[in-house]
Amino acid sequence: MNAPLRTTLLAVLAAFALGIAGCGGSTSTPTDLTSETSASATDETTGGETDSAEPASTTTSVSDACSDVETFDVEPTGQHEDREFTIDDYATNPPTGGDHNPSPIETGQFYSDAPRLGEVVHALEHGAVIGWTNGLSEEDQTAVEDAFNQMYGQGYYQLAVVEFPDLDGSFALSSWDSLQHCESIDPAAITDFIENHYAPSTTAEALLACTGKAQRLPACKEL
Repeated sequence: MNAPLRTTLLAVLAAFALGIAGCGGSTSTPTDLTSETSASATDETTGGETDSAEPASTTTSVSDACSDVETFDVEPTGQHEDREFTIDDYATNPPTGGDHNPSPIETGQFYSDAPRLGEVVHALEHGAVIGWTNGLSEEDQTAVEDAFNQMYGQGYYQLAVVEFPDLDGSFALSSWDSLQHCESIDPAAITDFIENHYAPSTTAEALLACTGKAQRLPACKEL
């Protein structure tokens, strides 16, 4: 059963009266969103290779709770393969690029059960930022979802939080080329990662994260 949004989150989203919907409540089967910017765009891109395991550079974390952000050399696209992907198929944990399933997960959702890994990676190729969780406490899970809802309300619609039991640690953030691990939850670190790594130019499909109202985001204006 789909859980309703918390009252506090509705207050956050009400501040953005431009019609941007918030992320859904924690679900095993995500609720469809009606926002004009919520649906993941489809594509027919093929070709590319998996990302390199060697980091290209690092940037300093904004929080003692989190590691420095690692940035990796990745191909701009990945191949579409209709199979089950595992973490062993990727050079980093969580993934920061590589081959993936033909369809992406629906963004703007919280997944309490792990979706297909290759579908999550496809969302990364579309410019998404993914929050990866592994057995967080209810308090920490709520803090993560609140932070993602706040950023969703600002127009960052290619976002999702997914439970991933094979995660290295209990919480991490990744985009198409970058990742950050956190030992505890710091909303400021989540905000900073999304602002700096949403719709990265390292994916050939970054513009899919910049349609509709998202065009006004700083990350999208740079594309």
